[in-house]
Amino acid sequence: MAKYTKQQAISIITDCAIKYKENLDGYQLLFILKDKHKHISSLEVNFNPYNFLHLTGIKLADKTTATDFYKRCLNHKLSPDDFSFAPDGTTQLKLEILPQLMVKNISAKMVGDFNGCNPKLYTEKLTGGVKACLGFVKTPYSEYVPNTVLNIDIRTATRLPLQIIATYRRKRSDSVYSELVYKAKKIDWDSITFPQEYDYLPKPE
Repeated sequence: MAKYTKQQAISIITDCAIKYKENLDGYQLLFILKDKHKHISSLEVNFNPYNFLHLTGIKLADKTTATDFYKRCLNHKLSPDDFSFAPDGTTQLKLEILPQLMVKNISAKMVGDFNGCNPKLYTEKLTGGVKACLGFVKTPYSEYVPNTVLNIDIRTATRLPLQIIATYRRKRSDSVYSELVYKAKKIDWDSITFPQEYDYLPKPE
């Protein structure tokens, strides 16, 4: 495990905040999922400014809100006095993998229900792959938003993970999806029927 100094952490967090703003903040992702019986389902997730803090694993030193922290990062005004690392070492683990998740499709190839393998952690859905996961919880508005990052193989932390065969992205202000940001390989798209509410989507080629 890498041991980051606070200055190194600031560099990683600032860079990730900029990528989060560019690729995820204000967007929704739609995952089209396939189980081993070839049943097709879907999952939508949302990204807001205040979610970014929870992905870094740091503890804020003052009464700064999550949104203010995010703005501070974007304005390159985060200082070593603003935060502390989690004493259990999880901040270091999160920062190690955070950059690879701050992309349009969050590098996700599978989705599953969190299996409670870490009793100290609360999250509901995990998306990711063999090296990193993003955890999501449902808000009172029935939206899934990110609340944690795990430096772990998703197959060990979920019940019956589903394969993501396609990921679409849209701005929350848009009414439909149009941008394909990930497609799985070796899929017979002619045999796939998308969920009814998303049957307008162009299938990957």
